[in-house]
Amino acid sequence: MKTNYKLHNIDWGEIRKLSKNILYQIDNEKIDIDTLVTIFRGGSVLALILSANIKNLETACIHITRSLSNDSNAEFGSSIFKGITNLSAIEGKNIILTEDIIDSGLTIDNALEELKKYNPRNIYIATFYNFNKGKYRNVISGEKMNEYCWIVFPWEEKLNETN
Repeated sequence: MKTNYKLHNIDWGEIRKLSKNILYQIDNEKIDIDTLVTIFRGGSVLALILSANIKNLETACIHITRSLSNDSNAEFGSSIFKGITNLSAIEGKNIILTEDIIDSGLTIDNALEELKKYNPRNIYIATFYNFNKGKYRNVISGEKMNEYCWIVFPWEEKLNETN
């Protein structure tokens, strides 16, 4: 993978720490959540962690893709909306939308536009890493990042490659 950004390889211990930060903020701010909506694929791991730790959540999935391939750390194009599951869990509900990273906001913008069509009561956003400086209200970040870097998540390891 080629990038001009500094690589930041994280491990499962870091994911645990970021997840605890997010759960603490939800609890500390007494955020009432009815439905967890994950952005497939990026928000899937965080969604699994939150759903294991927050009781009685409905779930839905919004499929938006920006990657030009299914390879880890693939190049990005424009956001393409592909659909939402379980629409009945969204209307009139307090939603938490999960994504792995917020940077330019293109994927989040697309997701918010689609979700708002179903009149949720509130939409909160949960992300492991937030590079976006104040564009969104209601963001719960595992870590706010001041300097951009390329995050390499532990689930992006190629298991079929030999070194």
